[in-house]
Amino acid sequence: MKTLMTPIKRWQQDIFVIFLFILLTIVAGRQVLTNLDSVIVGNDNDVYINPWADWWTLRVIRDPALNLWQTDYLFYPQEVDLSFHSFSHLNTLISLALRPLVGVLPAYNLAILFNYVLTGLSMFHLARYLTRSMIAAILAGIVFAFNPHNLYQSAHPVLVSVWCFPWLTLSFLRAARENSIKWAVIASVFVFLGAATSILLLVLMGMWLLFLVIYLFLSSQWPRPRWRILLIFGSLSLLLVFPLVWPLLREAITNSNGSFVIDPYASIVTDIFSIFIPPWYFWLKRGLYFGIVPVYLLLLAWQYQRREARLWLLLLIGAYLFSIGPRPEFLGYKLNITLPWSLLVAPILRNLYRVNILTSLALAMLVAYGWLAFAAQVKRRSVRRLAALVAMLAIFIDYTAVPIQYTPVRISTFYTEYLADVPDDVALATLPTGRQEDKRYLFYQTLHGHKITGGVISRPSDQVFDFIYNNDLLRAGAVDLE
Repeated sequence: MKTLMTPIKRWQQDIFVIFLFILLTIVAGRQVLTNLDSVIVGNDNDVYINPWADWWTLRVIRDPALNLWQTDYLFYPQEVDLSFHSFSHLNTLISLALRPLVGVLPAYNLAILFNYVLTGLSMFHLARYLTRSMIAAILAGIVFAFNPHNLYQSAHPVLVSVWCFPWLTLSFLRAARENSIKWAVIASVFVFLGAATSILLLVLMGMWLLFLVIYLFLSSQWPRPRWRILLIFGSLSLLLVFPLVWPLLREAITNSNGSFVIDPYASIVTDIFSIFIPPWYFWLKRGLYFGIVPVYLLLLAWQYQRREARLWLLLLIGAYLFSIGPRPEFLGYKLNITLPWSLLVAPILRNLYRVNILTSLALAMLVAYGWLAFAAQVKRRSVRRLAALVAMLAIFIDYTAVPIQYTPVRISTFYTEYLADVPDDVALATLPTGRQEDKRYLFYQTLHGHKITGGVISRPSDQVFDFIYNNDLLRAGAVDLE
């Protein structure tokens, strides 16, 4: 196997892989793509709040008098703070750019699906850099892009744009290995892009980078990062993400709003056994099924590539242990034990099943190293090629037998026809009201544009419910207020 590739060959590989992951995304998203204008990608009640973020952002762009972080369009007549709302600015930018070409819902759906192409491509680049194998890199890209956990996160723009992790890792490792300021700067740009997608991804990137830096300082395989590289990378990253983080910090400091931090024992975790439950048998929204072929290749990596794959083995174990805590579950039953190491992370990350992003990153790289171990034992090139094709198809079919899910959009003509004749300054009292009920009202608001007395903010302060509590009609219609 060649250890070096000419620039022309690498360029050809990149073009091929881009089209490959476009094709795989079309197959995985087939149910969404055939219903682009009548569904919202993702199977979760949360999907209804996502188009609202696009709608509100566009409204603010068109009306300079409005403030992205303050509104009375929700919880009218109060003005409420949106600092802790689930904005995904980068996905919104792509969605809004596509609107004039394809329409509102198709633009949103295509923006989400585009993340799967980028995720596969980014993982391909990282795995190819570390393994020097195109086949290993493609297998890693399929695992990282189309694992069931990532397919479920199509319902959450703030968690589906995980392509920033491989490209951040690749840039940071090259900066460390080559003592390159250029690559340190590129790495900080990917930190910014991840933060522009989600503050939650920023938290996970921080966890991953801390682990990676400690490993590089202790490992004999890699040169220790120079302090100037760390200083440049850290300083520039902080400078770039500060405008995105500042609204949250300002709200937390000036208004003592601690709603972003939760009780760690309220964190939603990954079931311990979920890694063995395929989605085509039982769909687990918050699980990470490893897959038959990935487990086989993981074992080969453990046996034959342990030294080269040590970083990813440690990450896999560590991330998995975080994802199942602090109160682990086994087959749906809560175990009467506490995993103390996750208590510090859970209040900020909120739901620890999200650490599956790091688990899948490690799994993808272990699959790549496992392929190297397999290929080293197979001498005939034709057999290796056939085995590679079988492995790719087996992993992809195992993961996407249940394709990317969607939520049908059913809209009453009340919101599209009747309210069209109602003056703009009329607000709507939404009943019944509650966190889950109000998610639909947010989507309906993108159609009628009127202010509403209810609403959903991802992490609201208690004050946003004051008007509902003090109004007899709205209070009587409250299903739940949290």
